[in-house]
Amino acid sequence: MKGWTTESLLEHGRQAKRERKLQYAQSLFRKALDESRSSENRELRATVYAELAYVERTLGELEHATTHYLLAANIYRDAEQPLRWAHSARHAADILREQEKQEESGRLYAAVLETYRANRDSSRLDLANAIRGYALLKSKWGASQEARALWQEAGDLYRSENIEAGVQECAAQVASLPD
Repeated sequence: MKGWTTESLLEHGRQAKRERKLQYAQSLFRKALDESRSSENRELRATVYAELAYVERTLGELEHATTHYLLAANIYRDAEQPLRWAHSARHAADILREQEKQEESGRLYAAVLETYRANRDSSRLDLANAIRGYALLKSKWGASQEARALWQEAGDLYRSENIEAGVQECAAQVASLPD
């Protein structure tokens, strides 16, 4: 690996990730991150952070994953890449929600949804996934009315993208909410 560039380490790490060689992918992404520190290409560094965070989340290293998703998000925000910011921030919000960090995840979800809704280049699937996470948070913490509206909106978006599993999950969640 000596002499490999950030880009080649990133590509080899992605290949290892696809092959489910997660520890190897993690080591490659860490080396890519070290290599990227000498580069002026901060967006490449953000990509490495996001890839590393994905692997860390899969391996159950949630604190590291959250930190790396947020570092990626901060770089994307500074680079005026709102959709990439929202994508990384949403993944961080998902982890924070799973850790029952309601306030932190709620603030992130609200900002992510604002970004997706304000940007006409947002994909419906990204918006639906962000709404789903926020709906899970609202459901868990007893905000049934808000959760119901979010689940219905996410269901409509999943339906428009022909994602039947998403439609079914949203309908089941709506049905499980108290009146």
